[in-house]
Amino acid sequence: MRIVLVGFMGVGKTSIGKVLSKRLNLDFFDTDIEIEKEYGSIENIFESFGEDYFRNLETKVLNSIIKKDNLVISTGGGVVIRNSDVLKELEKVVFLDSNVENIYNNIKNDTKKRPLLKDCDIKEKIETLLNKRYNLYESVSNIKIKAENKTVDEISEEIILKLGVI
Repeated sequence: MRIVLVGFMGVGKTSIGKVLSKRLNLDFFDTDIEIEKEYGSIENIFESFGEDYFRNLETKVLNSIIKKDNLVISTGGGVVIRNSDVLKELEKVVFLDSNVENIYNNIKNDTKKRPLLKDCDIKEKIETLLNKRYNLYESVSNIKIKAENKTVDEISEEIILKLGVI
């Protein structure tokens, strides 16, 4: 079994992925963490090489991870930009959906590690990027879970029930 979590930055993909992997006794991979292990911080990658280079690394890491089985994968918020075709082929892709206000509240104190939110009106940038990506998130996913006003455990339980994996 392979469960892939997609959605905008700050919706809880990593936290939820860790809980899911423990509950289902699956390995856990986070594409951003894997990139940082091999290539250094995402912030430095963006500063030194730009977003295009980062997206190439993201694709490379995703393609190496999705060949494995028995895992939960938390993807970066922009993974759908270049990888929607690959993601559409997978059986268990979960879109963690959230509104701009909730995303802003989740990441407003953590924007240093989020290069796309540097030197801008954060809420406006979140709204712009979310609007650009929303249809991609929907198109690659098999189920959509609203991530607002719920705990990580509640969202994990909802995913398990909707996917019918227990």
